[in-house]
Amino acid sequence: MGVLSERRTEIQARLDEVAAKHGIPGMALGVLSGEETLELATGVANIDTGVEATPDAVFQIGSVTKMYTATLVMQLVARGLVDLRTPITTYLPELRMEETADISDITVLHLLTHTSGIEGDCSFDTGRGDDAIEKLVAKLDRVGLIHAPGEMWSYSNSGFVLAGRIIEKITGLPWHEALATMLLRPLGVETPVTLFDEAILYRAAVGHVRNAETGSMETAPFGRMPFSNSPAGSQSFARVGDVLRFARLHLDGGLAADGERLLPEELIRSMQDHHADQPLSLTRGQGIGWFRLSIQPEVLLAHVGETRGFYSLLIVAPERRFALVCLTNAEQGLEADYELAFWVGSGLFGINAEVPGQRVAGTSPAPDDLSPFAGTYRRLGAVVKVAVDGPELVVQTDYEGPLKHTASTTARVRPVSATVFVDSAGGGFPSEFLDIGEERRPRYFQSGLRAHRRVEPDTGEADTRS
Repeated sequence: MGVLSERRTEIQARLDEVAAKHGIPGMALGVLSGEETLELATGVANIDTGVEATPDAVFQIGSVTKMYTATLVMQLVARGLVDLRTPITTYLPELRMEETADISDITVLHLLTHTSGIEGDCSFDTGRGDDAIEKLVAKLDRVGLIHAPGEMWSYSNSGFVLAGRIIEKITGLPWHEALATMLLRPLGVETPVTLFDEAILYRAAVGHVRNAETGSMETAPFGRMPFSNSPAGSQSFARVGDVLRFARLHLDGGLAADGERLLPEELIRSMQDHHADQPLSLTRGQGIGWFRLSIQPEVLLAHVGETRGFYSLLIVAPERRFALVCLTNAEQGLEADYELAFWVGSGLFGINAEVPGQRVAGTSPAPDDLSPFAGTYRRLGAVVKVAVDGPELVVQTDYEGPLKHTASTTARVRPVSATVFVDSAGGGFPSEFLDIGEERRPRYFQSGLRAHRRVEPDTGEADTRS
């Protein structure tokens, strides 16, 4: 009997406790350690119906889907059909972007490591047909670059949508069919749910959000993210056991549970290697798809997913053949996911890692003068206005275009190093100012995992100083 079996009751109690502490309606946990697996759940799938959340309930997994898209691309690499260092225009010659955007140097690897510079949230709704992704790509002629290809890191849903289109072009299949044919079915996944329409066939969890007036939890409006963004995670549902089957592939060197080889071992290792730096306040670097959560004393890889009223977390420790997945149906689910995951990893298996965003203090002295940071910063769909208020910055974010239905936010942040700021009220990822010039005037503001470029206040044009 292994650790998971021996301590099943304790783990279930902790799952119940964490969900209650964070006000999570329903939560599911899956753990793989060696040859042993454990799948548990707590709470309800839907507070309106009271349907129980069970391990076989499907939750939206959001951007964890990006790991599936990256794996599909690597399968094409293994067949010699894709080269990661080749410009994407080789595979997508029809791609056009804003006239000022030079896309000739953007490679497939840039797409899979969030370094392409393509504006990250091109959420154009192009319908539910199998040509939805193709139609979205045709709309990118109105979209530019937030930074030069390879210059820096900025989370990009759009990059993974383009990766999904490359998959379609090469396989001749819609992305969701390529996913099922090349990956899910060979893995033995019984619920390849990539459409909201399909979720009704299963015990489906519903997202929950907090009512701003009453503070109580309520079911989220069932407004869907566009199907065209599916390769980035707009519609995928899965059970914890499904995600563990996928994680096993990355722990077993590319082998499915039945022994079928889906990826060469060297490509699995390449996905786990360091391919790009992330801002100081995030993780230890970017793999192909994977975030490198920790590298000492061992490598830990992770990915997080968020959709309306859902959060998901996948962590793998390749050297231990360990994987953990947490799925929650609440907008505050990430904190619960991390708390439970780190309790299981550290308390039961001695796995230690930093929570993303904690590695910020003590790196350099905090600035005395905050005025150089003040200004307006922009990305597609968001305008951030930064103002100085004593020892803090006030950060107001307003949304427009594809994100216009997102509520505006205002936060107060304080410096903990020369360029890194944390929320004065606690919680959330730190913010970071990048590309500091001689006047200590940054060109970029990194917040919400995205880069925002400084714009001149009078014209709204990008700051193009060298």
